[in-house]
Amino acid sequence: MLTSFRKLKKPRHSGVIRLLHWSYTPAMFASLFSGLYINKPRRFLGFRSMNSARKTHFISQFVLLFSFLARVIYGLQNKNYREILPNRKTWKNLPKFLKYELFLTHKNPKFPKYNPGQKILFSGLAVFTLLQVITGLGLYASSSWQKLTKLAGGLNPLRQLHYLLALVLSTLVSGHLYFVFTHEPKKLKSIFTGYE
Repeated sequence: MLTSFRKLKKPRHSGVIRLLHWSYTPAMFASLFSGLYINKPRRFLGFRSMNSARKTHFISQFVLLFSFLARVIYGLQNKNYREILPNRKTWKNLPKFLKYELFLTHKNPKFPKYNPGQKILFSGLAVFTLLQVITGLGLYASSSWQKLTKLAGGLNPLRQLHYLLALVLSTLVSGHLYFVFTHEPKKLKSIFTGYE
């Protein structure tokens, strides 16, 4: 009975999207914690040495990069990027969404798959992840990326920009988690099973 129901009902998240989500989620957290350790070593971040933090950072960054690129390609092939990218309607619905989020109304507005906040947040994650990868590559291979280093004003400003981008990404991930746990928690299971 359950399998016949699932054949009729379209999944909220495809298997590919779920696989990519669960590959870049740990990669994002591993990148964050290893990066914080590299910036200022502290035992509570879970690393015993700078070498282990650097290896973790290197591996997690490439997992993140390839998962991100795979998600972009998948989104372009299936045209589901339209569900994520903000459009004119998103900006038009933003005041209604903010009114509810700021407790100015009790009426919860209904939106298609993602609300305006999620669309802006996901787009921000995409843009800032790309910038984070670029600045990270500039730091990792500074001799090959000399133009980027010069554009940033040197290695130290590039490091500071990379760190600032990490803080922005951490804020966006926190926003994502906020939406996950406060907006219709029944939808949370769809990232595991595909269905609400």
